Amino acid sequence: MRQLLTESILLSLLGGGLGLLLAYGMLKIFHAYGASQLPRVEQITLDGRVLVFSAALSLLTGIVFGLAPALQAARNDLNQTLKEGGRKGGGVGSQRLRNALIVAEVAMSLILLVGAGLMIKSFWRLQQVHPGFNPDNLLTLEISLPEAKYADPQKRAAFAQSAIERLAALPGVQSAAFINHIPFGTRFGINDFKIEGKPDAQSINDARLAGQRSITPDYFRAMGIPLLQGRVFTGADGLDAPRVAIISQTFANKFLPNENPLGKRINNGADWFTIVGVVAEVKHGGLDSELSPHVYLAYAQSSPTRTRIVIRTNNDPLSYVAAVRQQIQAADSELPIYEVFTMNQLIDKSIASRRFNLLLLGVFAVVALLLAAVGIYGVMSYATAQRTNEIGIRMALGAARGDIFKLVVGQGMRVVTTGLILGLLGAFALTRWMETLLFEVRATDPLTYVVIAALLTAVALFACFVPARRATKTDPMIALRYE
Repeated sequence: MRQLLTESILLSLLGGGLGLLLAYGMLKIFHAYGASQLPRVEQITLDGRVLVFSAALSLLTGIVFGLAPALQAARNDLNQTLKEGGRKGGGVGSQRLRNALIVAEVAMSLILLVGAGLMIKSFWRLQQVHPGFNPDNLLTLEISLPEAKYADPQKRAAFAQSAIERLAALPGVQSAAFINHIPFGTRFGINDFKIEGKPDAQSINDARLAGQRSITPDYFRAMGIPLLQGRVFTGADGLDAPRVAIISQTFANKFLPNENPLGKRINNGADWFTIVGVVAEVKHGGLDSELSPHVYLAYAQSSPTRTRIVIRTNNDPLSYVAAVRQQIQAADSELPIYEVFTMNQLIDKSIASRRFNLLLLGVFAVVALLLAAVGIYGVMSYATAQRTNEIGIRMALGAARGDIFKLVVGQGMRVVTTGLILGLLGAFALTRWMETLLFEVRATDPLTYVVIAALLTAVALFACFVPARRATKTDPMIALRYE
């Protein structure tokens, strides 16, 4: 018992040390990808408490999982051992326990791999979604106009016009525009709109809710949003001009179906606006958000104090930050700029939680796959070694090497197949809880299940291949003489 426990504890401590090294490497990845998902992630370190806990856990694991086989070996029945062919540790009970462990390992690996596969497919589908605009070479930043200094809407509109002219004049800048609520931002505005000639909503379910954005004339050009009907805003749509609005295609389809929306009037609770244009829809809330109705108002007619600036450039937008800051301060030296991001960075931030979940589940799935492969290989190697006498007799009686190979592989794959079946059933039941984490992928996606099952089968076959190949090289005379 002392010998077996010593070996078990030594292996467990070595495994714990390797686990700490892997944890140190994974911590670097979590620091890089989990900054926006884990609070104070930079403070997560492998300190003394972690080392003590890992050592204690490794020691406990070595004792618990070494004690059972040690006790079994200590009270081994000699008569039963001889009846089982003299195979040390090769009793039926031991073999069943090893097979059960492999079945459990394969089943749990399959469940984790199916979950990771669903997440990978979902994440890939999400990245294929078009946001409704061109995010490349697009710089965004935020400014806030002091209420005391810019209380007059005319002053806000004049500042916006001055800033846009300065920014558009920069070498390499194609266009610039102001908007109060940018797509993929953290703030948004929603209004209940009335439509002239249509009855008012009688309940919240009938309300014509739509997002409301205030934009300068070049916004659609800067963002690359197509105009479908009518016109965009111009410099003539000023504070003293008739109120105008541009609606999204979803607004037209939902609230003005089978009608020409141009010339219709809508009210946001403060004023009446005439629809002068229709633009393509944008995924304002994120790539996984549903298309929702939106109304765009002329910035000069509804200029807010807190706003975003979008700038379309010819190359890397971050290289323009210093020049942009200089031009903003030239328009008003007291205004700081903040929240400086490229549009691609904002999109990446919006899917950061999905990427982090995929990373975690993917790591667990890969580790489970490696453990299953090592476990299958270890059990098959041990079982093959225990059957050396049997294999030698079979070969002495004329069994071909191919027969021996199929015998060993078949024994291993029967156990693996049981694990695959249980794993598929478990995955089918448990992955339903992942519905909220998936995008345009069903939790029971058959292709994912088939591919993952095939992958795990291939890994299991490879794990069985080495012991089976070794068994085919058994020399019958040496095997029989050894026994």
